[in-house]
Amino acid sequence: MKRSLIPRILFAAGLTAACSSQPVPPSVQVEGAKKSDLKALVGRWTGDYSSQDTGRTGSIVFEFKSGTLGAGDVLMWPKGSKEPIKPAHGNDLSEEQIRALPQVLNISFVSSQRGILTGTMDPYIDPDCQCEVRTTFAGTIDGDVITGEFTIERWDKTGKRARGIWKVKREKA
Repeated sequence: MKRSLIPRILFAAGLTAACSSQPVPPSVQVEGAKKSDLKALVGRWTGDYSSQDTGRTGSIVFEFKSGTLGAGDVLMWPKGSKEPIKPAHGNDLSEEQIRALPQVLNISFVSSQRGILTGTMDPYIDPDCQCEVRTTFAGTIDGDVITGEFTIERWDKTGKRARGIWKVKREKA
């Protein structure tokens, strides 16, 4: 087998393994004003988000069983990056291709009170400005659907903000 094919085969095998297994999202602190606020969140929620301001989209997964800890993350696709990435030269990806890879973002805190869900994401590096940003979100719980908006705020001298929308549905048990 040619040496140049070995890294490609290993990369493909790793990608297949990563896609076929269910990674465990990181723990998320969950608070509710009343027990009924927490009960309204029990289940596995999946959905997506989009932002016209940034041109990015992604998927959302959040799971809450009971207590004060849940699990969740967001997969962010930079704008125009859902096409398969092929190395430009040999086996190396360019900086532009690396920036086009999806990024897993962690949900760090969720609060539910009287049918309103609010939360924050861990800070992350924005692929457009290469600067640290923070995201907050809010949504309305309506049975098995939560819809809402989010705000991304840059933590540099500009303080620029971007907004978007999101929606998740509770999966049937």
